[in-house]
Amino acid sequence: MKHINQKIFILSLFTFGLILLPSFLRTAYACSTCEVYENALKQEFEVHKNWMDNEWWSQNLQPALKSSADEDRNVTLFETVIYGVFLDVQNLLSSLRGIQELSSDTLKNYTASDTICKFGTLSRSLALSESKAKTTQLVLSKRSINRQLGQAQTASAEGEDADRKARLKQFQLDYCDPKDFGGGMKVMCTGTPSDARQNIDINYTRAIDTKNSLDIDFTDSNSTNDEKDIIALANNLYAHSVFSRINAQSLKQNNETDTQSTYLNQRAIVAKRGIAENSFNQIVGQKSAGGTASKTYMIEVLKSLGLDATNAEKYLGTAPSYDAQMEVLTKKLYQDPAFYANLMDSPANVNRQYAALQSFGLMQKRDIFETVARSEILMSLLLEMEIATYQDNIQNRQN
Repeated sequence: MKHINQKIFILSLFTFGLILLPSFLRTAYACSTCEVYENALKQEFEVHKNWMDNEWWSQNLQPALKSSADEDRNVTLFETVIYGVFLDVQNLLSSLRGIQELSSDTLKNYTASDTICKFGTLSRSLALSESKAKTTQLVLSKRSINRQLGQAQTASAEGEDADRKARLKQFQLDYCDPKDFGGGMKVMCTGTPSDARQNIDINYTRAIDTKNSLDIDFTDSNSTNDEKDIIALANNLYAHSVFSRINAQSLKQNNETDTQSTYLNQRAIVAKRGIAENSFNQIVGQKSAGGTASKTYMIEVLKSLGLDATNAEKYLGTAPSYDAQMEVLTKKLYQDPAFYANLMDSPANVNRQYAALQSFGLMQKRDIFETVARSEILMSLLLEMEIATYQDNIQNRQN
């Protein structure tokens, strides 16, 4: 646009020269004196000045220059507006991209997957089941001590004979197998127990080991077959023969017979039996009835492994025990290929699953630690019993 304006100005000067030259020549030719020439030149200049001011400039060049300036201004401002629009759009798109990136990061990092929710729902009743397991362990331990010490209102309160009679009666009614001893036991059997309960009072594998959950809950007043079977098995395994009851009068200080030392020795034996029986009670407690809040979800896990609803119910039991729930959380859940397919998730969800797996690993390590601690107690008991003979010999020599 600047070059166009320069061309217009040069063209104007050229036109002015063409117009002025003939008048100047005519005047110079006609006039013989300088004064006439000067006057004619002044007159021509005035005419030309008026023409340039009133016609050439005001009517042609000035409007053209204004239009050119307007065009220049419009073009310049239009370019500025375009640049501004581009900058606005760039800022807007950058802001939108930043918001979208943050939204994407939020969805990726703070949206929990279904897999991590499984851990929460499957472990919902785990704490309750563990508490019930501890309660069962304590009840069994207390029952065993009461039986051996002849607690009132127990079958062994009157002594070993009463305890044997009560156990024999229960055996004849609930556990007797008529086919034992070549069919000779049918004379002794008074009941008709099912095949599943025959001889279960002496079969640890069928009574405990092959079952994930036992129908045992000593917090209610209902007596179940599993409770009877476990107690009968414990009576056969620990303290098969209870102590004969000592006359209460013989425990007095002025009595000729020293029955007080005998009673203390009996209590020492009960304590040793209690340590040995504690592992049995712990196993039974972990397999006793637990909470049911996670049962529905655990059945779904087993169904995904191919079990139908009936077998899944049978596997878990009516109220899944602590042992059954840990079996699902630490083993069965990872036998489903879908678990590994679901690991193709966001890094945040994978880290959440890893943290959940670490928590279950800590639970297992805690259970292992408690098992090792019980083993150490049993080893210390065996060591104490081994050195007891040497201790008695030394005391006898000193006395």
